[in-house]
Amino acid sequence: MSNFPGPRRNIDTQIEIAASPERVWSVLTDTEAYPSWNPFIRKLTGRLEPRQRLTVCLGGDKAGGGMVFHPEVVTVMPGRRLQWIGRLWGVPGLLTGTHDFKITQTGHGTLFRQSEAFAGVLLWFYDVETVRAEFIKMNRALKSRAEAA
Repeated sequence: MSNFPGPRRNIDTQIEIAASPERVWSVLTDTEAYPSWNPFIRKLTGRLEPRQRLTVCLGGDKAGGGMVFHPEVVTVMPGRRLQWIGRLWGVPGLLTGTHDFKITQTGHGTLFRQSEAFAGVLLWFYDVETVRAEFIKMNRALKSRAEAA
């Protein structure tokens, strides 16, 4: 994202999960179940394949509300990594986020990392710390669901 104008900010969160990477990946990619457990990404539709457009609904509640955007899947490494790029109103340079989910096996289970690199002129008005708090909520919910099986 080095060619985008304006400020840049990064969010990086992580959590240890007492479950296998395969189990964590299974929960992360079972997007049909998101409304039942995911407090941040309330709905996600589309194929988790490179160059595919998704419809992602953030926040709100089960009935709706929140923000809807259409990122493009960039990287899919089953059991290890999922990455997409989203642009506000589809316009490069306003507000672009590269969202990354990484799954790493540890001696006690799995390290789950959720991060996002933001860039663009509207970042001056964007509350990145609220987004960080939402990532943490999602990480905790993912942990609970993965460890429950």
